[in-house]
Amino acid sequence: MIVEKNKFRMDGNTVLSPDHETGKRKYEETRKKKYEDLEKSRQQTNQSKRLKDIKNKKNILTNILLGFVIGVVIIARYCMIYNYQDTTSKAKSQIETLSRENDAYKLQLIKFRNISYIEKTATEKLHMAKPRISDVQYCNLSKNNLVEEKKSEVKVSNEIVNKIKNFIF
Repeated sequence: MIVEKNKFRMDGNTVLSPDHETGKRKYEETRKKKYEDLEKSRQQTNQSKRLKDIKNKKNILTNILLGFVIGVVIIARYCMIYNYQDTTSKAKSQIETLSRENDAYKLQLIKFRNISYIEKTATEKLHMAKPRISDVQYCNLSKNNLVEEKKSEVKVSNEIVNKIKNFIF
């Protein structure tokens, strides 16, 4: 006799009195138990799959966020480097223009130190006349020729202010 899927399962000796009800009950109970176990394992696998999916999504979002932060930091750094290069190039161009101006001023200074140029400018442009020997006056600059102003008025005013303070306080 072939048993299909435990439908007609018999335990022990069935010659005397076969009890079909207990066999069916046991079979139904084991079937329910297997179904419940199968359902529990299915729920556990589904839950573990969901947890793995959530963990994978979390890892992916973390990697994306990390890449974004690194990209922003790199771009900010390149901006700072560009600004530094811009300021250095501007400073170098200013240095070049100032050195050219300085060289031009040095040439003018050499030109103005020439006595013949000074004489020519004074007589032609400023309409000055060359002094005669009788018009020349010499001054002794070693002694103090300037008269100093006396600051006695300030002292008097300070004394008056001090007297008023002493009187009040």
